[in-house]
Formats: sequence, C-alpha cells, structure tokens
Amino acid sequence: MRLDLDPSDFPTKDAFVRAALAQARDLASEQWEEAHRRQSTKLSKEIERLSKQELARRLLRLMTRPARRRAVIDETMRRKAATMRQKGLSVREIATELGVSVPSVYNITK
Repeated sequence: MRLDLDPSDFPTKDAFVRAALAQARDLASEQWEEAHRRQSTKLSKEIERLSKQELARRLLRLMTRPARRRAVIDETMRRKAATMRQKGLSVREIATELGVSVPSVYNITK
C-alpha cells in the first residue's frame, strides 16, 4: 500500500496528514471489499456444489448449534481460584473445579 502524495502540494502539515489518512482509509476499504468479494464468491460456489439435502443438513446444524456464552466470573470465584493456585493445584484442575476454561483461569489468576 503506497500513498501517492507530495507534501509540497499542501499548505500545511495538517492538511497533508488529513489527505494521507483519507487515502489510506480508502485503500484499506478497497482491500477489505475485495477480500470480502472473493470470500463471498467462494462461498457461493461452494453452496452451488452442494446437493439440496447436504445444504439443508448443514443449515440445520448451524441453526441448532447452542450459543456459546462467556463465563460469568465473580469475586468469590476469583478468590477461590487464587487460593487453589497458591495451594499448588494445576490450572487444568482449577478449571475443572470452577467449570470454566483453562484460559479463563489464567485470566482470573493474573
């Protein structure tokens, strides 16, 4: 991504910076639209190749998938995790005990 601007064409540094930012924004937007267009085309071609039964099966699976939720972590859980960690329990054991993921335990015990 190259900006084709000459600083001497602008009366102030601020005007140059604004023009450069506007051009960079436009280039980024064009690149995103192109990537989105390619992805959309690829997805359309994949859908066209599927039989009606296979497409219905995949859509049904997507529609019936349970929604994932973030773990609700309160102060008591934080304290319990910290004490368990101090006692020497592994992160995996703490995650199993509290019913949260291993990365959540790392975030709690930071």
